[in-house]
Amino acid sequence: MNQPTELAAPIADLLARAGADATIEAITPCTRGGNNRIYRVDTIAGVFAAKQYFRHEGDTRDRLAAEYAFLDYASRAAPGTTPRPLACNPESGMALYEFVQGRPLRPDEIGMPQVEAAIRLFRALNAPTARAGAQLPVASEACFSLSDHVALIRGRIDRLLEIAPQSGIDAEAIDFFRQLDELWRHLAERIRAEAARAGLDFKAALAMEQRCISPSDFGFHNALTTADGSIRFLDFEYAGWDDPAKTAGDFFAQLALPVPHEYFAHFVAEIMRDFPDAEQLSFRAGLLRPAYQIKWCCIALNVFLPVHLARRQFANPALDESALKRTQLAKGKQLFQSIQIKSHGLH
Repeated sequence: MNQPTELAAPIADLLARAGADATIEAITPCTRGGNNRIYRVDTIAGVFAAKQYFRHEGDTRDRLAAEYAFLDYASRAAPGTTPRPLACNPESGMALYEFVQGRPLRPDEIGMPQVEAAIRLFRALNAPTARAGAQLPVASEACFSLSDHVALIRGRIDRLLEIAPQSGIDAEAIDFFRQLDELWRHLAERIRAEAARAGLDFKAALAMEQRCISPSDFGFHNALTTADGSIRFLDFEYAGWDDPAKTAGDFFAQLALPVPHEYFAHFVAEIMRDFPDAEQLSFRAGLLRPAYQIKWCCIALNVFLPVHLARRQFANPALDESALKRTQLAKGKQLFQSIQIKSHGLH
């Protein structure tokens, strides 16, 4: 058996819980997983994926429970688009899933067929017949009013500004956080003004029927393409009930495998059309789009926060902290430049 052998007992327990009480032939760490540890488990009964979830006193989200509940729901609402959940054990902090055989997509492969696959997943998750009995938590950082969205970004920036620099790269990052703060103050005021002109109540919460079941960290960075050309979406530990405008904002702002902005209007129109007052929801998505670019700037910079750095180190014990911080700061600055350019055209 390949290392790590200390996982043999908890994985054997998961296999037994899944009704696949089979001899383990190998446990192999996978390269995927920025926050958790994922293993390929070869057995005489087939191949499985085992996921060991990050747990930290500073991270209050029950990642295992949230992802397992979502995948249980998705396996019924949108079969074949996500890994099937097979067993979990909260005591060990591990879960067993279907092993999806595929490869990551390349940037030049992101086009309308791939965007349509994402739309189909979202609409299947939110079909009225499917979501009627959904027992799911709210998504991580769920927002149901415009003021919630603005407060979310404000909180992320404030946490970055509170960092006590420990190195030269930390000090460089602090200077950038201040630039980010200045831009956000400008954009937040413009969002407020646009909402007022449109007659939107900034503090009013979305009605239940306008809320969505969101995959949350949704994009092609969390997807594999299979041998038959289909796309399987992965990683749902942040999933749950949320504002569909936030789903759209996240989908088009994630950094690892960007979705071309030319598909934004089509994506928004398609995911909103099954909700009441789809036109208003589409307007909210456009209004909040720069907010989510700012949010993803902050996400790129999470490695400067101790609890987030600890999560990365859990997933990769050999992590080079300084190199990672420099890489993520560069990503944040790159996105910041695009926001500055686009902010001048915000209507």
